[in-house]
Amino acid sequence: MKTVGVIGLGAMGAQIATRLLDSGHAVIVWNRSAEKLTPLIERGALAVAAPAQVAARVEALITVVADPAALRAVTDGDDGIATGAHSTLIIIEMSTVGPAAIARLRATLPADTRLVDAPVLGSVAEAEAAALTILVGGPKMCVERARPLLAHLGSVVHVGKLGSGAGAKLVANAALFGTLALLGEAVALARALGLSESAVYEVLAATPLAVQAERRREAIEAGDYPRRFALSLARKDAELIREAAVAAGNDLRLINAARTWIADAETAGLGERDYTAMLARILGLPKESGSSLASEARRSAWHRDHHYDGLIVDLDGVLWLGGEPIDGAVAAVAALRGRGARLLFVTNDPTSSRAEQAARLTAIGIEASAEDVITSAAATARFLAGRADLRGRPVFVVGSPAFELEMAEAGFELVARAEARKAELVVVGGHAGFDFAELCAATRALANGAQLFAAGRDRVIPTRDGPEPATGAVLAAVETAAGVTATVIGKPEPFMFEIAREALAGCVRVAVVGDNLASDIAGAKRAGLDAILVLTGASTEADLDAAEFQPDLVLASLAELGTEPETNSRRRQPLRGER
Repeated sequence: MKTVGVIGLGAMGAQIATRLLDSGHAVIVWNRSAEKLTPLIERGALAVAAPAQVAARVEALITVVADPAALRAVTDGDDGIATGAHSTLIIIEMSTVGPAAIARLRATLPADTRLVDAPVLGSVAEAEAAALTILVGGPKMCVERARPLLAHLGSVVHVGKLGSGAGAKLVANAALFGTLALLGEAVALARALGLSESAVYEVLAATPLAVQAERRREAIEAGDYPRRFALSLARKDAELIREAAVAAGNDLRLINAARTWIADAETAGLGERDYTAMLARILGLPKESGSSLASEARRSAWHRDHHYDGLIVDLDGVLWLGGEPIDGAVAAVAALRGRGARLLFVTNDPTSSRAEQAARLTAIGIEASAEDVITSAAATARFLAGRADLRGRPVFVVGSPAFELEMAEAGFELVARAEARKAELVVVGGHAGFDFAELCAATRALANGAQLFAAGRDRVIPTRDGPEPATGAVLAAVETAAGVTATVIGKPEPFMFEIAREALAGCVRVAVVGDNLASDIAGAKRAGLDAILVLTGASTEADLDAAEFQPDLVLASLAELGTEPETNSRRRQPLRGER
């Protein structure tokens, strides 16, 4: 018998822990919400107070968490896995988090702690039947050590070095999402051309879509998609595929199209249905008022509970314009904090330090410290420092002194403009001192092989006197001159929101409050967070119809969020498709 730890007791994690208990192992468990511990304790598992305690007491530790931010939350800090890890421990990371998260995990753990990544193909039913396909990445010695334990759960397939399991899972999901999107569009086309349902499936039976068409026909015709794998989790996986493709320099047009269908289905209120409910969005939600799917989507969109205990709040256009507080914003922050909500302030403005932004907040009556603020410069520095392959490299900063300070404090070697050719990284942030000489230096560094990263793509920032150029405007010049596309860390990319979500560890319901559909709202939805649009900055109500990502709530200003939630829901603006 081996003592095994399981961290993360969602549907899959709980079933894995159950299988291991039934197989005779002693199992130690931890979960963020305590109510999921009880059924396993009743079966004989031991619950402990922190991930570090699990790691310290077991020979093998399985993690099954929602996303990269959740993995960081259980790994880092005094209570994290890394603190309790030891030389005889093997960690089996079974979440779907992508190769970058696995690389970060390896860099965070002690060097003598063994690690394999082992995401699965299959759902809870396959876990119950020990019929999962387990895609394992890591050194052969580590894989063989993990194999007997994983054999209780399904078939083990060693796919390559560490990170290969995470990559293989993304490949499998890309194929699945792309196939479903293609099936949905083929059926939609057939219906538009007037083919009968029987003719549609007879035609598809003669194509490579035959198996999927037959398998999904009943659900499509019934308009019912019982949950096996939540669409909201598929949305997260689709974003991981996109991020991995960007990092690898791949242009995945079909998969990106599938990703937008999944996102659209989640926005329509189908996030808690099965991921195949993306077909409902492609084919059109049932229009009958009695349809369970249509009514569920309406209920989800109109009656979602807005009692958030964590809020990620944008600054420009939400709290202030050009440094001047927006009416009611200060009182709203006080009211939200009074109801127990934790607030983290974020901004895509890389020109000021976190301490300077905190001082500005305090000056208008919102008590804040540097720890309450994340700037796009800070997020960029933290993201790059988390990459073992980039950490500490020479960097040329196209940006403000505050951006340079963030990079230096994260352990990077700053390269002066005159020495820019020596840089291995170029990071870009908008700032008032940007000029032709700086553009030349960045262009030459990139021509010499440096990698390009940016704090954001916002073209402008709102001020009371009108828009001013932002990071996106500077980045456009650099990308055009160098012929290179940057990896963006700030909004709307999910990286910044994942860092912010990690800072709000312990909060159960977290939402993003922003004024920009293209950055705040899109970024929130791509990171799997609720999104609240306030109409005091960049975006207007008229912009909603054309927006790819729709907010969960639309308010005139932050002041409305400070009122009682019941009042908010009465004043809530309708979502696209509800008008």
